[in-house]
Amino acid sequence: MTKDSDSSSLIRLNIGGKKFCTTIDTLTHREPDSMLAAMFSGRHSLCQDAEKGYVFLDRDGKHFRHILNWLRDGVVPTLKDSIYSELLREAEYYQLLVSVVLLYKAPALRKVWER
Repeated sequence: MTKDSDSSSLIRLNIGGKKFCTTIDTLTHREPDSMLAAMFSGRHSLCQDAEKGYVFLDRDGKHFRHILNWLRDGVVPTLKDSIYSELLREAEYYQLLVSVVLLYKAPALRKVWER
């Protein structure tokens, strides 16, 4: 990833073996102070498969789609309570502070909405 990369350019991600395709803008725009944004800002070298072009992140990719969707549209997913703690751990790793707060409150808020 070079510093002069276009923020709208496509990026292929391999998160623990699960493949995703998004843009640099999606990864950096909603939470610009996050570690995830810093990783794709051009300031850091990334582990990229030269042959296939995927940037590899050594994390479990199980819940990354929820993180990616949050970054795209700002909507906290509706999940089983047990899944929120796993997703919260991933959001904390990527230092997505807004999503951490929302995910932390999500199960309690959902219980209020269901009344």
